[in-house]
Amino acid sequence: MAGMNRGACCAVVLALAMSSAACVSTSTLPATPASAKEAAQYNMDLGISYLRQGDLKTAQAKLEKAVSQDDSLATAYRALGLVYERMDDMALAEKNYRKGLSLAPGDPDTLNAMAAFLCQRKQETTEAMRLFDKALAVPESRSDSNRAMLYTNAGTCAKRVDPERAEGYLRNALATDPDYSDALLQMAGVSLQRDRALQARAFLERYLAAASATPDALWLGYRIEQALGQAAAASHYAEWLKRDFPSAVETGELIEAERRGR
Repeated sequence: MAGMNRGACCAVVLALAMSSAACVSTSTLPATPASAKEAAQYNMDLGISYLRQGDLKTAQAKLEKAVSQDDSLATAYRALGLVYERMDDMALAEKNYRKGLSLAPGDPDTLNAMAAFLCQRKQETTEAMRLFDKALAVPESRSDSNRAMLYTNAGTCAKRVDPERAEGYLRNALATDPDYSDALLQMAGVSLQRDRALQARAFLERYLAAASATPDALWLGYRIEQALGQAAAASHYAEWLKRDFPSAVETGELIEAERRGR
C-alpha cells in the first residue's frame, strides 16, 4: 500500500500474535490437559504452533476449539484474527481481532494487532493511530511488549498521512533499540519522503548492515540514489533487485520506472 513498507505490518502482527506463546512447539505441550481451561490453553498453544509453521487450516481448527472451550482467551482470538487475515477473510479477521480487544482492551499487543490490521488492511488510519497511541501509553512496567516494535508500527502507519509524525515515532523506536532493523528501514523511507535523501541513504545503509536485503529495501535504495543523482549507485541497486528478486512486485515497479526513464 502507498507509503508503507509492504511487509512491515504483517510481520509485526505475526510477532504480536505469537507473543504469549513464544517457543511453544508440539513437542513441549503437556500430553493430557486436566481441565477445560487447561484444554483450551493446550489447543491455543497448539494452534499458535501450527500458525508459526504456516499450517493455517490446522491452526484455525485448534484455535476455534480453544475459544469454544474458553471464550475468555484474548490471545486465541488475536491469533485467529491473524489466521483469517492470512486466509484473506477480512470480515472474520476483524471480528476476531475485535473480540480479542474487547477481552483485553488495555493489552498493548492486542491493541497493536488490531491497529496494524486497521491500518494495513482497511486503511482506517485515524482509528489505528488511536489504538497505537493507547498501546504506547501503557507503562513499560505493566507490559513486556517490544516497545521498538510498537513505535515502528505506529510510525509505519502514520507515514502515509503525516511523515513528520511518523518520524517522531520511528526516532522513539531507535532510541529504544538503535539497531531495530524495521525502524531503520522505515526511517529511510520517511527521510526520502521528506526530501532528505542523504539521511535516507544513511539509514538504509545501517539497515543493510543489520539485516538481509529485501525487495522493498533495494527498491528504496534505487530511488534514494536516483534522488541523489547517483546513476551508478542506482544501477547497482537495480541489478541487485533484478538478480535476487526477479519476481518481486518491486522489481516490476523498477522495470516500469526504467522504461519511463525515471
